[in-house]
Amino acid sequence: MDDDKPEQDHELDLAAEPITDGSDICQQLMNRYAKSKAPQHRHLLATAAAMRSILSSESLPLTPPAYFAAVISAIDEASSNSQTLEVAAVAALLSFLAIVLPAVPPEGIVAEKASEAVEVLVLLAGREKEGLAVSTVRALVKCLGVLVGFCDFENWDSLKLGFQTLLSFSVDKRPKVRRCSQECLEKVFKSINSSSVIKEASKLVMSMLKTYMPSAVELSNSGASVGPKDDTSAEPKNVEILHMLNVLKLIVPFLSMKGRSKVLSELDELMRSQFSALTRHILKTIEVCFETSSADVITSVTENIMDSLSSYVSSGDKKPSDTVMSATTLLKRSLDILRAGESSSYVKNLPIVCDSVAGLLTSETMVASHAAIILKELVNDHVDPKNLLIDDNQPFDEGKETIEATTVKSTCAVLENCLMNCDGEPNEHTLVVISALFLKLGGTSYFCMRNILLKLADLMTLSSGGKFNTVNLRKCIGSAVIAMGPERILTHVSISLNADDLTCSNMWLVPILKNHVVGASLEYYMKHIMPLAKSFQQASRKGKKTTGQDLQAHAHDLFGLLPAFCRYPTDLHQNIGPLAKVLIKFLKKHSFMLENVVVAIQVLVNQSKSALNLKNDAGESCAIKESVLEFSNLPTYSKKIATKNMKAISTYSAELLQALTDLFIDSLSGKRSIIKDAIGCLASITDSSITKKIFVSLLERYKFIDDAGEFGILENESMLIDEEEGKLSNGEKDAQRCVVLELASSLVEGAKEDFIDLIYNFIKYSFQVTDGISVYQAYYTLSRILQEHDWFCSSRSVELIDLLQGLKSPIDNATLRSRFSCFHPLMVHILKIDSEADNAVDSEAENAKAFLIVNEIILTLKDAKEEEARKVAYDVLLEISSSLKDMSTPSSDGPYQKLVNMIMGYLTGASPHIKSGAVSVLSVLIHQDADIFLSIPELIPSILSLLQGKSVEVIKAVLGFVKVLVSSLQARDLQSPLSDIVNAVLHWSHVSRNHFRSKITVIIEILIRKCGFSAVEQVTQDKYRRFVKSVAENRKTNQKDAASADAETRDEETSAKRQEKRKHGDKDSAPEKAGFSKHGKRNQKHTNHPGAKDSNMSTGAGGERRSFGAKRFGKENPFKGRQERSGKSNKNFDRGPPSHQKRKMNTHKKDEGAAKKPGTASPFHKRRKLGRP
Repeated sequence: MDDDKPEQDHELDLAAEPITDGSDICQQLMNRYAKSKAPQHRHLLATAAAMRSILSSESLPLTPPAYFAAVISAIDEASSNSQTLEVAAVAALLSFLAIVLPAVPPEGIVAEKASEAVEVLVLLAGREKEGLAVSTVRALVKCLGVLVGFCDFENWDSLKLGFQTLLSFSVDKRPKVRRCSQECLEKVFKSINSSSVIKEASKLVMSMLKTYMPSAVELSNSGASVGPKDDTSAEPKNVEILHMLNVLKLIVPFLSMKGRSKVLSELDELMRSQFSALTRHILKTIEVCFETSSADVITSVTENIMDSLSSYVSSGDKKPSDTVMSATTLLKRSLDILRAGESSSYVKNLPIVCDSVAGLLTSETMVASHAAIILKELVNDHVDPKNLLIDDNQPFDEGKETIEATTVKSTCAVLENCLMNCDGEPNEHTLVVISALFLKLGGTSYFCMRNILLKLADLMTLSSGGKFNTVNLRKCIGSAVIAMGPERILTHVSISLNADDLTCSNMWLVPILKNHVVGASLEYYMKHIMPLAKSFQQASRKGKKTTGQDLQAHAHDLFGLLPAFCRYPTDLHQNIGPLAKVLIKFLKKHSFMLENVVVAIQVLVNQSKSALNLKNDAGESCAIKESVLEFSNLPTYSKKIATKNMKAISTYSAELLQALTDLFIDSLSGKRSIIKDAIGCLASITDSSITKKIFVSLLERYKFIDDAGEFGILENESMLIDEEEGKLSNGEKDAQRCVVLELASSLVEGAKEDFIDLIYNFIKYSFQVTDGISVYQAYYTLSRILQEHDWFCSSRSVELIDLLQGLKSPIDNATLRSRFSCFHPLMVHILKIDSEADNAVDSEAENAKAFLIVNEIILTLKDAKEEEARKVAYDVLLEISSSLKDMSTPSSDGPYQKLVNMIMGYLTGASPHIKSGAVSVLSVLIHQDADIFLSIPELIPSILSLLQGKSVEVIKAVLGFVKVLVSSLQARDLQSPLSDIVNAVLHWSHVSRNHFRSKITVIIEILIRKCGFSAVEQVTQDKYRRFVKSVAENRKTNQKDAASADAETRDEETSAKRQEKRKHGDKDSAPEKAGFSKHGKRNQKHTNHPGAKDSNMSTGAGGERRSFGAKRFGKENPFKGRQERSGKSNKNFDRGPPSHQKRKMNTHKKDEGAAKKPGTASPFHKRRKLGRP
């Protein structure tokens, strides 16, 4: 084939700058190429000038249509000359015409004139062998394409000549000419709407295709490959065949339906079982035909195509993997077409296609994986389990199946053969497809996949010695368990015990059953699995010690299948009575079954609750949820069945709840944590009066209430303890109270109002009589009440806040978290009600209580000694704000805005200590939701006004807030407050003490990076501009230094690698290690500043700790120190002054009216508090 390189230097770039029709084209070309010395440009300008001269002499307008008429006349005259063609002149004329035609308006050339112009160009094209360059021919083809667009698309005679010429050039050996022609041809086809014209065009295409068919068939039969572009030995005719197939792929979507069918027939004739140079082109063209053709039109030819594709895929010859994958995809698509065309042939062809594709499952990984995907799609789309049954459960008798049933069985036989032919470890992709077939057929797989199941079982038995990995094999058998059910699985693959030698068979099946049983029968578990487990238990007493232990373990494993059989059982409401007895027996006599029983109860309850759309948050363990999610066809309950099941479980829930409660009370802490979720599940569906009765019995048992049912008062607590048997200590009594409170927290969900009141009174009683370990459980139980019962929170909010504020703030973090969990729903309720309240007096009283909660959160953030305690305060603050934001509207008076306004209230009148704490809280909120300032416009000015004060503690907090603000906001949002921010913080830019100057430097750097230096400088007052310029200059210097350091490092690494290459033997690794170590030390030295050394240190005025604060502040930690930029150590800034130094600022005096400080932690603790200096 010819290369275009010789012509590239002389070809005009006609598309570089389109010519407009608003001015003289000749003048535009003059302006563009006047200074060019290229010959083609000079010829072009001369031609343009000549055309303009002709038009001017005849007083014609200098418009694109007029230029077109002049140029086409000149071309006609040149091409009609019987003498030698003037190549340079013709090239210039065609180049000029290619520029003019696109500028002609849509109606600028009438169809008749366009047809005449096409004839002129076709005549010229006939003389191309007289020396026309590639660029000239390409310009000619481009002009033809445009001119055909002006012809009459309803008249084939008007289009025929131009269309035929473009079609002939579409297989040209010159790539640029060919591509240009193909693009024009596609545009023409897209413009044709007349069915008669499309029919004639399709005939012309088919006629051209038939001329190439003999050579194409010969090439396909030979299996020869066409060489690369620069291979001169390639036959031109063979190359044209490939070009013709490329053209077909491009225009097939536009051919008539009959034409597409004929194209498919011709392609089928070319398709062979061996690979050839045509194979890829054939497959791609078939793909386009399938995608764009109506199924009913190509159904007849599709079956033939399917046979050819099957032959190609299944032949054992080595073929390119991409063609094999493409052929398998087309096989699946062809079956879809046959089915869509309502052809019965797709049924009989399904096993054939599956057999062809299944042979690829043992090929290379990529091909095998693709084949597995195709087979799974075939199974899901074309295999119907109903075809195997006469009715819902009755299979066809042998030899009397329908064609569909025979097809399904044949498909199963194909995969069975694949499995039987494997030696040793089964192929992963084969197992994946078999799993899909099991799941698709469901219960009917029992009738046609038994042999596959037995073979899988044999492979598992063979693998017992660790011969190969069984992960995929287990998943495949698990799919069989899901499909067939455990009853049928155990019929074929039984778990048994040999009474003579005490050996077990198929115990490998137990873990698979545990993970995959679903929709089974509880009766089967109780009547078959449990007796089998008991037989193992009995046999364990007969054998040797080791054997006995193994048998006992097997028995426990079989009993442990209980939760699996509780996943959507089919007979729950019929067998709940016997099951309840079994569960209670397990709880009382078999401690090893505790966790299994607990999980089983949760699964049973939560499945029915989920079907009834009830709240389901205390259900299955994570392991059970993950296991259930594996099931692609997991059965579910209808609301009718779920209602029956819930009613049945409720009938026996009291007995089960009593048994669990007794076990809970007598268990250690570890076991109680397992039991409490099951208790919560049962309590949620048990009558509240029954649950209350159980709880009261415990209160009486431990003498927490007297004969009148009243809780003992504080002064009688010691007397009650002394009267008990064994003279219980206060600690033992507190432990009992802790257990009862823990139980109460599990009973909250289903409790009615009277029961909730009882639990609440017990909580208050517990707060009165102890400050020991039961306080945590008291707080936790109270938080559970507030979360589950909104009515309780709304009716007693003021009382609850008074109760909580009257208690001493906890020291341990777990109790503090439980206490703050009580604050969350209370704050949400108060602020929500305040937004809707009609009674101003009640609203004011509740607001006053809310301030007490905010006080405690702020003080914890400021004064807590442990970072975990501050994290607790952060978490509850974020939870409160998140809940309020979800229920707020963009208006400025929603609950969320009221929270922010409440915190802003501390910015005036409070002590510096409280002010800085409030600013720190607002820093957290502004980072979580940077758009706060849009709904509360006074937020930023209020905080910036604090910079006018003199409190170092407040100034630090405000600078921290500003850093968070500018880091969180987008550049567009910073435009409005930019002036206020810049001039407010620059007020302290002259102060180096307390790192004010370095903090402000960081803020200005962020603003410059986001808004640009000019924007920042523009809003800066004159007295601060010098400082801003220095910050910008230092920023550029630092960036250059960083880039230089990186370049130096890369040079060092490159040099080291070069030295390594010169060395030989085992010494090669030594310099590499040395160089790496050196580089590592340099990086370590660069990064180990005090802020990075200790992640628990606070480095910003907001005081957020790196361990959890940075996570919330995303990519850019707004509280990170700036040691590198300031050039000074951040040690004092990070840690505060040493304990032996005195501070210049007195922060010990607090406004007692603003807040009640719960602790006496030193304000000069080693680790900085939130917002502390």
